[in-house]
Amino acid sequence: MHKSSVLKMRYFKENYLNPDTELKILDIGSFDKSGDYNYGMILNEDNWTYHGLDLKEGNNVDIIVKDPYKWDEIEDECYDLIISGQAFEHIEYFWLTLEEIKRIMKPGGMLFIIVPSAGPVHKNPYDCYRFQEDGMKAMAKYINFEIIEFRTDYDESSTPWHDSILVARKPEVIKDGDISARIDNVEYKMDLILQKIKR
Repeated sequence: MHKSSVLKMRYFKENYLNPDTELKILDIGSFDKSGDYNYGMILNEDNWTYHGLDLKEGNNVDIIVKDPYKWDEIEDECYDLIISGQAFEHIEYFWLTLEEIKRIMKPGGMLFIIVPSAGPVHKNPYDCYRFQEDGMKAMAKYINFEIIEFRTDYDESSTPWHDSILVARKPEVIKDGDISARIDNVEYKMDLILQKIKR
């Protein structure tokens, strides 16, 4: 894990997360090769439960999935926060991973992804992609998540990777009663607008 990635995860934690709120967190591509630093160490709060997911057993891995694109080991809508850093460039069909993220995330849950926009080839076992800002937006759009923040870091301190980030949220479930109330509210506002126009 490179330094700029660590800084971005700390930025996300400080700006978007509350240590007093209970969170169930999943880290995709969590294997810590060096064995001395990983996102689990950053996201270590009393009210948070952190699980690392990867394809093989190892340090910082709690869940090993047999199929990288179909996570039968995980039930629907069970995570509040899903993160991934320096993994998506290695995933051949990352859009299938996004579909699994959507399935296992609770309504209203948050997604945070860090990926390189540049840098040398580093196969693990593949190195398929580099992501720019439009690519980050496209990820959220593909699974119909609300885009909260996206950017690519071109600062010299992030050389050579110039990480891109995405912060997105899964929409809350709209209940039937909520829809009726919202429609009534829209009709009321339209009536007010029409009354003003007539005056």
